[in-house]
Amino acid sequence: MRLSERTAVVTGAASGIGRATARRFAEDGASVLVADRDGEGAEAVAALLREDGFAARAAAVDVADEASVAAMVEAAIAWTGRIDTVAANAGIMVEGSILSVSVANWQRAMDVNSTGAFLTARHALPHLVKSAGTLVFTASTVALAGMKGIAAYAASKGAVAALARQLAADFAEHGVRVNAVAPGAVRTPLSESQFRARAKDDAEFEALLGQVIARYPLKRWCTPEEIAEVILFLATSRSAWITGQILPVDGGLLELR
Repeated sequence: MRLSERTAVVTGAASGIGRATARRFAEDGASVLVADRDGEGAEAVAALLREDGFAARAAAVDVADEASVAAMVEAAIAWTGRIDTVAANAGIMVEGSILSVSVANWQRAMDVNSTGAFLTARHALPHLVKSAGTLVFTASTVALAGMKGIAAYAASKGAVAALARQLAADFAEHGVRVNAVAPGAVRTPLSESQFRARAKDDAEFEALLGQVIARYPLKRWCTPEEIAEVILFLATSRSAWITGQILPVDGGLLELR
């Protein structure tokens, strides 16, 4: 059930959900390729894992660039000779309604979130077929239900959810399982920076954070580590009979409103 003697690739792994996932995979026994556009940040995470006795290497990757993604995958193969699981987590937030978001920012959301997921899957799947491995995307609750003011982000994450279902259908015959997590409000450096940018002081910052979790039945933010546990579940044989699912991890938001 564990990832011992397996190789895992995690994108967007320099911070937040990706960082927590890289550590959780390593704790479960995997050799982890820590990949991020922030190459220095990826190396810092990998170094911390190695200090703790885990097998980890770093790779700088721009998931929106096919050559960069191909190089990341080849780096994993050159290191261990195999890829058993991929957490395609890299993504960005783009805010704005469809009337206010610029075409450039719309395209940026699609390039990183949607095309990035596509390219990661495209280059990893031939190796996952060989290992009968697993692929886990990070989607979002907004892929399943609308939320005001994030048209580009919602559309890009909706594409990720659809891609997960499609690839599950296409690769089930090869023993490859493909799923996605759909997180709700997760407190990460990225989410905090967005609220800091809107707030004029600490009090307003905390008030904005409170407004978000007021909508959640569990009345608190999720942690990156809690999402990482679900990604680990979907990545291993703990979930051997699950494929093609978009699993909300949302504190009850979608079902209990």
